[in-house]
Amino acid sequence: MIGNRFYDKIHNWLLPVPEQQCDVFPPLHHYSTPFKKLIIDYLAWNGIDKKGNITSNKVYPTRMEILENRTILRKCGFTTADIEKLIVLEFLDMKRNIPDLDSEMFVSIFEENYHNLKLVKLTTLEAQKSNETTKWHYDNIKGFLIEIQGYLEAKHLRTRIECDFSETRNWYNTAKVEEFVTPFAKIGLNCNKSARFSINYFINPHLRELIGESLVDNLEKRFNEFITGEMKDHVKMIPLNRRYDRYFEELLRFTRTFPNYKAVITDKNSLEIERQT
Repeated sequence: MIGNRFYDKIHNWLLPVPEQQCDVFPPLHHYSTPFKKLIIDYLAWNGIDKKGNITSNKVYPTRMEILENRTILRKCGFTTADIEKLIVLEFLDMKRNIPDLDSEMFVSIFEENYHNLKLVKLTTLEAQKSNETTKWHYDNIKGFLIEIQGYLEAKHLRTRIECDFSETRNWYNTAKVEEFVTPFAKIGLNCNKSARFSINYFINPHLRELIGESLVDNLEKRFNEFITGEMKDHVKMIPLNRRYDRYFEELLRFTRTFPNYKAVITDKNSLEIERQT
């Protein structure tokens, strides 16, 4: 746990985002007790008592309890009632593997392993289709950046960092899904508490010095089409509050410590063969 907290502090320092864009749970010391109560309430309302027994005796909430729990949900940033379904489904699934599971134990496990991605399977077909489209565009831009790298001579400029946060689950990282970082541009895929995907990006201010005029023109044209086309409501530029080169070097060091950060070199003029550093 200490290692995770240290990692979270370093990671949030390296990738700062405006407060209104920071899709994380409020600090645990402020909301853990109300949210814990909310989880236990949801279990009770669905016939699961504090000892973890699954019964037909559902506890029917009062109007005041319903309103109180809705307030907690809003404070935690949720805009969908699917979290109740998720809590019950997760409990039933864990109970099959942990027969002695009770409500208190479940709360801790649920908190440690939560990610907004878990809500995606419970959302509407329309939302899932929208997420598929967003993911397709994200992968398409990744491929374009790799293509740009293939034209560059310097090995450093052909190095990219692929970050997978889908399995790095905790209360301080509930939104980040993936990040793809090159020395000249970065993009990230996120999932909010409404189970909707979005993309953020940032382009190195020294782009022209790094990749040359002709490639810059192609990159700027592609990104302009990307952010003004059908994805305009799902894409946002997030400023990087530090020098890009130092940020990239820090991430390279992360690849030697954290398994969800991977450094890869794109072979010159080859999109088919890649070798991991």
